[in-house]
Amino acid sequence: MAKCEYCNNDMLKSNGCDTAQIILNDGETYDRIAVGDEYDFYYGMEDETLRCHDCNALMGEYHHAGCDCEICPKCHEQLISCEC
Repeated sequence: MAKCEYCNNDMLKSNGCDTAQIILNDGETYDRIAVGDEYDFYYGMEDETLRCHDCNALMGEYHHAGCDCEICPKCHEQLISCEC
C-alpha cells in the first residue's frame, strides 16, 4: 500500500489526492494542477476514465505526492525535479 503524504490515502484505491493547494519553496501557496488540466502531462486527452500511470489519479483529480507526472503550478515543469 502506497500512501500519499498529502492526503494520507492509498494511491491505488483513491481516485486522486484531495489536497488542492501546495506550498512551494518560496513559501507561497499555489493551486495544484489537476490531471488533464492545461499544462498537465495528460492535457488534451478526452478519456474521462484515464488514470495517471504513476499515481493512479483519475482525470480531473489531483496527482498524489511524489507523482512523476505532477506539474509545478509556478514554473510548469515536472514538480519532483523543479527547484520551486
